[in-house]
Amino acid sequence: MGTDPRSGRLRATPWAGVAGAACLLLASLVARAGDAPATARLYDVHGAKLYVERFGHGPPIVFLHGGMTFFGNTFEKQRDAFSRDHTVIGIDQRGHGHSPDGPWQLRYQLMADDTAAVITALGLGPADVVGLSDGANIALLLARDHPELVRRVVASGANLRSGVPADEQERRSHWTDEQWATKVAKAADGLPPWIRADYGRVSPDGADHYLAILGKCYRMWSQGEVIAPSDLKRIEAPVLVMAGDHDFASIEENAEIYRGLAHGALLILPATHHGTFGERSELVNLAVREFLEAPVPTATAR
Repeated sequence: MGTDPRSGRLRATPWAGVAGAACLLLASLVARAGDAPATARLYDVHGAKLYVERFGHGPPIVFLHGGMTFFGNTFEKQRDAFSRDHTVIGIDQRGHGHSPDGPWQLRYQLMADDTAAVITALGLGPADVVGLSDGANIALLLARDHPELVRRVVASGANLRSGVPADEQERRSHWTDEQWATKVAKAADGLPPWIRADYGRVSPDGADHYLAILGKCYRMWSQGEVIAPSDLKRIEAPVLVMAGDHDFASIEENAEIYRGLAHGALLILPATHHGTFGERSELVNLAVREFLEAPVPTATAR
């Protein structure tokens, strides 16, 4: 699917079958030139360089963007709202936004460990973590594997599995590089132009690297399981599972994530698609703030 960044409405594209590709559909929110971060720098993390921005002062909130987007064009409305009384940290993942790409394949686990390293380097933990789409998946893995670094999680548009059938996964595992390149080129043709334009505007790798990073994302999205449902119980932090009622992962899959958590809450936003943070920013900001400030819940049987 694809999104018009002004209306948030979805339109079909040729790669709609890949649930992980939902992360491409965030509203394009370009940061205003006058809103310079308090700090912006690259951090050396596990052989990569990750671009990190910080705004404001107070308890830390780490924001994790979706695939093919970055902090600056995803969370502008959250950055401004929360930096008034929090330290807002935006991380551009490997090959995304201002962070250069390198000789690696992308994996959710790799990016979760990268995020843990940034939080540790900044001395932020335990921090609240807010993720959208791929960022939501990363946030869940981060909370599972690095509980000492995470206070609470907001995960919007997460998915347990890619949605690619097993036989199609098997078929793609035998594709040549040429077959992958053909598939990715077709996918790129179906994407809203702002995604490529925003990438070319900020990427240190240049606009010509766009298809390369899209190919890495597409391969990651084609994998089967993102996080095992049985692993959700290992997450100790309270988690707000959020999605639009017209999101990519079904309401049932979001309910499955919620029910698997020890300290879960569930919010399904009406008349809302995948780009929750841009499409319904006022409602989302209120819900996130109330969740982060609420007393720690006790586990209940579901």
